[in-house]
Amino acid sequence: MRLSFTFVSIACAIGCGFSVPAANEKPVPGESASEKSSPAPDEKSEETVPREFLEFADVSEFRGVVDDPDGYVNLRKEKRADAPVITKVEAGEPFQFKKKEGEDWCEVRLKSGVSGWMDCSRIKLYFTQADLPPKSEKGVEIDERAREQGINYYDVTQAAARGDQKALKTFDNIAADGGAAEEHEGVMCVVIHLIGDDAYAKYLREQSRDFVSIQGTDLVFPFNGKEYFRQHFPKSAKFLFPDYDQLIRDFTDDIRRNPKDSEAYRRRGNAEYEKEDWDRAIADFNRAIKLDPKNHFAYWNRAWVHADKEEYEAAIKDMQKATELQPHERAYQFDMEKIKALLTSKMQDTNSTNSH
Repeated sequence: MRLSFTFVSIACAIGCGFSVPAANEKPVPGESASEKSSPAPDEKSEETVPREFLEFADVSEFRGVVDDPDGYVNLRKEKRADAPVITKVEAGEPFQFKKKEGEDWCEVRLKSGVSGWMDCSRIKLYFTQADLPPKSEKGVEIDERAREQGINYYDVTQAAARGDQKALKTFDNIAADGGAAEEHEGVMCVVIHLIGDDAYAKYLREQSRDFVSIQGTDLVFPFNGKEYFRQHFPKSAKFLFPDYDQLIRDFTDDIRRNPKDSEAYRRRGNAEYEKEDWDRAIADFNRAIKLDPKNHFAYWNRAWVHADKEEYEAAIKDMQKATELQPHERAYQFDMEKIKALLTSKMQDTNSTNSH
């Protein structure tokens, strides 16, 4: 099932330490060298964004490294494949870069001050342990939300970043919304990059299909999530972005073998939902609920199909049922608030239109 709250992954970009250029700062020219000295890509700038204000940051610079089978990527004078080569950037050499939405070329500035253009697909976001959040002071939202759930955010984050599978599960299951969710997803981006593809794929492999399918594609802003994971985290991408057509065929085979398998209907409905085949998805969720009226996942799944169809009253009714069946599931409670907010927004828009 898709994300139950919106991820604004700008926090990932600044990772508790990226510099934020002033509003009037001019872009770095795509020339062979820059006249202006700049902090090293792995240094902290004085212009950093406090953790509690991450979601308000206007980030335009990121840190990256080359990720290419050849072990290097050419830095070019212009943003085209046949442009003159300025220098070769070796794998493991951190640099700063800028990326505009929809463009395939990134503006790169090396530690030496040399700048040019690089194919965005060859750039992987760069983080160090220093980008993990420090021990918090009272009032930092995500820490407070974690504390309410009996979790020490600093300790679990540090353990997750070491690849501890149990800590990863705890970290990933912290329920948050609003600014806390935005910050938490930014930290998740850092954790994923620190543990690498093998450890993250191992973690995803051991989770349920539904759990994995709620992982967002906005984790790696400013890149396209699906393309980025397939390029730089290929093992993990197989779990994050499955072949939904194949899943539908697999669950259809399960149903043929056992027509009373509620979970097979529900899981097929989930795959259909991911393909935005909402009517078929609802039909399968209906069958799943008929076969197992206590299948709270099916009510939760169906609620979000109704929500995407802007059938908010039906969505709220389903979410209420899911919560009734699983009263301690915090995700259902948060999702209920999200759907109610969508309903309120729709009503306000309708009233505004009618008043005009």
